[in-house]
Amino acid sequence: MEFFRKGLEESITLPEPPVVDQDEVEEVKVIVAARTMNDVRSVMNHDKVPFYAIRTYCQEHGLMFHDNEFEDIVDQSVPIIMHFKNKFDRRRPFVVDMNLNILPSSTNDTPSYPSGHSAQSRLIARYVAGKFPEHEAELIKKGNECGYGRVQAGFHYPSDNEIGNLLGEKLYFMMNKANYEQ
Repeated sequence: MEFFRKGLEESITLPEPPVVDQDEVEEVKVIVAARTMNDVRSVMNHDKVPFYAIRTYCQEHGLMFHDNEFEDIVDQSVPIIMHFKNKFDRRRPFVVDMNLNILPSSTNDTPSYPSGHSAQSRLIARYVAGKFPEHEAELIKKGNECGYGRVQAGFHYPSDNEIGNLLGEKLYFMMNKANYEQ
């Protein structure tokens, strides 16, 4: 199933990232210093699965989806997200300040802005909420856990997360929402 039409990124606008990264690095340092062991666990769970908390919530509440449905949506969103990451080419906080106490990751080797994890987790949260609107508030909260966790990990600036959420909203608005067929 094709969730996004070819060339969709040309129809989406995002604001430019902040000009002075160092100002936001100071914010990231404060956020990183306050992270808990639960935050660390969440970051690890979401590193390769940006919808980890959402999938867990769906399983706990009997919200059923096809095998690989979320993976297909995420995989198809990657070229659009990469378009913007490459366009803005923002350095990650730990590149600007090499003393930043970051967590391990296998998914933080692309440009920083916008956060792909934030975009994908918001997209999946909206997708599930579109089918089960009575769960919307909790699903958005679960999506935010992933996106904000990337800031807590030292991988992203707060603005990366904010604009990642915006991109996720726009992707959901513009996606093909026909019933999923494997």
